[in-house]
Amino acid sequence: MLGSDATMDMSAVVTTGPAGSRLSLTCTYEAGVPYFEWAFAGPVRASVRGMLAHRCKTVEAATMGAEPPPPPKRPWWSPPDSLNSDQIRVIATLSVLLAIIEYGGSLLTQTVDYVATTYGASNAQLGVVTAITRVGTLIALVGGVLADRVGRRRLLLWSLAIGSVATALTALAPNLATYGALQLVVRGVVNLAFAVAFIAAVEEAPEGSRTYTVAIVGIASGLGFVAGVCLLPLADLAPDAWRLLYGLGAVGLLFLPSISRRLTETKRFEALVARAAPRGRMREVVDRRYGGRFALLCLTGLLVNIFFAPQSQFTNRYLGDERGFSGLDILLLRAVTQAVPAFVAAYAGGRLAESWGRRPTTVRGLIVAAFAFAAFFSFGGPVLWVTLAIATAAEALAGPALSAFGAEMFPTEVRGTANAGLLFTAVIGSALGLLAVGYLSGPLGSVGAAMSLTAIAPLFVAVFLIRHLPEAKGKLLDDVSPSEV
Repeated sequence: MLGSDATMDMSAVVTTGPAGSRLSLTCTYEAGVPYFEWAFAGPVRASVRGMLAHRCKTVEAATMGAEPPPPPKRPWWSPPDSLNSDQIRVIATLSVLLAIIEYGGSLLTQTVDYVATTYGASNAQLGVVTAITRVGTLIALVGGVLADRVGRRRLLLWSLAIGSVATALTALAPNLATYGALQLVVRGVVNLAFAVAFIAAVEEAPEGSRTYTVAIVGIASGLGFVAGVCLLPLADLAPDAWRLLYGLGAVGLLFLPSISRRLTETKRFEALVARAAPRGRMREVVDRRYGGRFALLCLTGLLVNIFFAPQSQFTNRYLGDERGFSGLDILLLRAVTQAVPAFVAAYAGGRLAESWGRRPTTVRGLIVAAFAFAAFFSFGGPVLWVTLAIATAAEALAGPALSAFGAEMFPTEVRGTANAGLLFTAVIGSALGLLAVGYLSGPLGSVGAAMSLTAIAPLFVAVFLIRHLPEAKGKLLDDVSPSEV
């Protein structure tokens, strides 16, 4: 539970007195989690105390000739399959990198209403701009192929650097066109960073904790989104105050040196390089063994994003324009209904995908999310609050399994190339969804009505597509996707 190679020194002291003998156990241990010591110090300390208490009871039982106590239960927070110190370091570093990237990537969603006011943009214009930002997928498309050729680490570091600079420069955008161009770059590197980071997480994770690891990385990346939400009230201070939020994106450059030191290349990729195996061959992605998986996942990503991309993009505008929410109101709503439910559900989704399986976890999450989001965009009052909480939790529940599919369904030598193709179709779905909601909101009378209509897409995925994908639960990664080189 502390990691298979955690450093631990234990000492025992026996004292004898009139009342009998007393055994005292103490230990010092090293199980640090870079950047997240504040979150794990307490749980790890409690776990060590529990282990020491169990050993004392075991010694006492042996002395008294009694039955030994049952082994202690694994803490609720521990992975199904323990991580070693190298894995902990890499996963923690990936987490903080994605949190920084996600902050910049989330600002377009959070500030779209303020940006529209500054530039005098209509819903249709916003739909066009946000759809154009999806062209940034070309960056991720090229980067995904490069990830199989130059490695995961280099692409992630460049994504962090470029994303931080582009986010900061957005604060100076003089018009909507410049704003859109810079956000195109941000969107591209965000997509690339998430695709490559989830690949790295799956490749470095223990075989029994792949979706758990994806969930942990995803939860940590959500801290960037939370930071953007918490800072949103600053945008109410002045007409152009939203620019301050983008300027803070430059903080990511301060983390770049330490992330560079701690982030190492995945061992699976290093093994490919060591044996000079061919990498990044597109024909392997679409051959008889993997072509069917690739087509299914492409269609899944396209349809899921037809709904979820505009849902994330237009929620604040829907709340502000159609429900009369202020920036502070939106902050309160998101804090209550999204922050905690999303984190808890994502963690649960990572564990359930290891026990239920990837397919049933994804299907249940998507079905509930589609119906709950449709209700959220249709009703106000208490129903709005309740349905947003349910929808957020269901989406987060399906997230780890959905993210793991892209990495688990292909071998190491083409994992980046395959995910670049999956990302391309997902972004096409995002653009289609944004355009559809942007233009349909007029004829249908509201953004909410247009959003409810697109909920059909994830329902189709859950009912008809997911069941045709192989189940990776309980299987070695190399057995799920054997190498062809």
